Amino acid sequence: MMRTERRMPPGARRRGFVVPVPHTRSGQKHVQTYIQTLRPMVADIAATLLVDRAALTELDDPDEIGAAYLGAFLDDLERRLAG
Repeated sequence: MMRTERRMPPGARRRGFVVPVPHTRSGQKHVQTYIQTLRPMVADIAATLLVDRAALTELDDPDEIGAAYLGAFLDDLERRLAG
């Protein structure tokens, strides 16, 4: 019988989004395909919300990048509700 143990205790929360990195070549190919699929959607969202992606490239903290997208979304929502 193999013994497995939890890496995190029950109820613990992990901060941020974690993408497990597979060790096999086919697993790495699947991750790259997933990322390549998401990249155009992020560009479309940024264009719709009028997010300055050039300014975002200078940010290193994912929380700041998320805050910029959230701020742009809320500004767009405010414009739509007002008009």
